[in-house]
Amino acid sequence: MSIGTLPSDSTKNVRKPDGGRNLQLARPSVLQTLLATRWLGFYALAALITLFSVLLPYTFPTATNASAILGNEAVGMMLAIALLIPIVAGQFDLSVASILTLAMIMAIGLFQFFEAPVWVAVVAGPLVGAAIGLINGFCVAWLRIPSLVATLATGSCALGVALWWTNGSIFALNVPESFRALGERLGPVPLPVVFTALLAVVAWWVLERTPTGRYLYSIGDNAEAARLVGLPVTGLTVSAFVASGTIAGLAGVVQAAILGSGNPQVGASFLLPAFAAVFLGAAIFHVGRYNVIGTVMAVLILAVMVAGLQQFGLPFYIEPVLKGAILLAAVAFTTGRFAARNQRGRR
Repeated sequence: MSIGTLPSDSTKNVRKPDGGRNLQLARPSVLQTLLATRWLGFYALAALITLFSVLLPYTFPTATNASAILGNEAVGMMLAIALLIPIVAGQFDLSVASILTLAMIMAIGLFQFFEAPVWVAVVAGPLVGAAIGLINGFCVAWLRIPSLVATLATGSCALGVALWWTNGSIFALNVPESFRALGERLGPVPLPVVFTALLAVVAWWVLERTPTGRYLYSIGDNAEAARLVGLPVTGLTVSAFVASGTIAGLAGVVQAAILGSGNPQVGASFLLPAFAAVFLGAAIFHVGRYNVIGTVMAVLILAVMVAGLQQFGLPFYIEPVLKGAILLAAVAFTTGRFAARNQRGRR
């Protein structure tokens, strides 16, 4: 946490020590503002789009391709936001991919075996995710189990339940068209993109514009210091895991609507890209700080890069190799930034 800030009007004038005159502080030039580190991610995305548009003029710079990229990454972006919230609070949630899987199976299973109303299936996924998130929070905040261990265990249990219910098969019966419509389009825009955009705005507002977000960042910086100044560290940690599980459950419902089925093997493929996006996002917008805008930009950068390379005909295994390499580089960069910031804070 910062020690203090100047009053809102104190940056306007500075008293000279010798004469009592006021001098206006120098403001950065337009060029300095445009070259600020926080905008490099946007320039990287624009450069990639321009490069692939020039090299692939008939396939890449089209509305169809843009819609396909956004639609394919909507669920992955939701899962990255789910992963981001506990990471901001200094915790890791490895269960999000398994929660997505179980929520997807839950939604389609309610149709296949119980012919449930659509609203019941839509609500069931986030509720299951919230329940698993509550268990994660209890294990981490109350039982003091490391988050990597606790969420790995609960994620394994969630995946086991999904495999038990499906016996490894795919659920796809009695799915209403009204539920499938949630994975289709609103005009030219895929509905999952609309849901993801709304989620990103809400997550950004909570983390950047509310006391709760500031408290979560403070806990992530130094949980013990946050506890000493009176922040409810336990409650906020539990809330972060509940929010993460709820969003992952919602992502599972959206994925079920997109596929029109429940496949217990789908969720695992989302975890690595989500981690890569969150850590790369900390190197993009608020450099050295996990944030929503950076995470969203990272997902788009990775998606555009993979889509462009695939249209060049590169083999399918390039995607996991690329995302793994980017994850390593992003973790190395952000870890170095956090270490440098902590060293400056001790001086």
